[in-house]
Amino acid sequence: MSWNVYSAEDFPKWDEDNTCMTDYRQALGIQVILKAKQWTKLEDFYKLTRYESWIDAAGEGRESVHTGREVAERLTGDFRLRGIACADLDRITDKEREKIEHDANEQNLKLRRMFVNRFEEQFRTKMQGGPGRWIPNTYEMECYRILGLKPPDVVQKVADTSQQQPIVIEQKVDPEFLAQLVAAEVAKLTAPAPKR
Repeated sequence: MSWNVYSAEDFPKWDEDNTCMTDYRQALGIQVILKAKQWTKLEDFYKLTRYESWIDAAGEGRESVHTGREVAERLTGDFRLRGIACADLDRITDKEREKIEHDANEQNLKLRRMFVNRFEEQFRTKMQGGPGRWIPNTYEMECYRILGLKPPDVVQKVADTSQQQPIVIEQKVDPEFLAQLVAAEVAKLTAPAPKR
């Protein structure tokens, strides 16, 4: 048996600043790295040792063994809406595999549409003076792109201006003019106080 997990998108992902990886997929204490539109083969057995203070005062951990099937089924159950599916590829036909991939991709597109709808609702609320957001986060922008949709015009204008390089204005000061300003200021400060 060879259990595999299919994902419609990459996990983990880079955070909004592209500084570290976030949004990991984990099941039964086992983290699985998934590539978009690919099947990831799971090992037959995963052996975990958990160290918890209340288990054993001698520092011994509790061992648990999970099969690839258990991990795959838990991943699928927990993250089905994200477009994750599992199967034993040795026991299914190519047609069944394609149907699983199609269903996972469709589910992922529905979820992405939910993210877009949620942002647009917050955007409309912000336009009416309520709490909300003007700019979608990185994942929501990815959803717009994948769904072939265009963010609201205000978002486009903000995004376009944020992509422009800042303009640096250099002012050159004439040294003679600067010396005259300093001399005038010194003269004001050192002048005798007017008599009353």
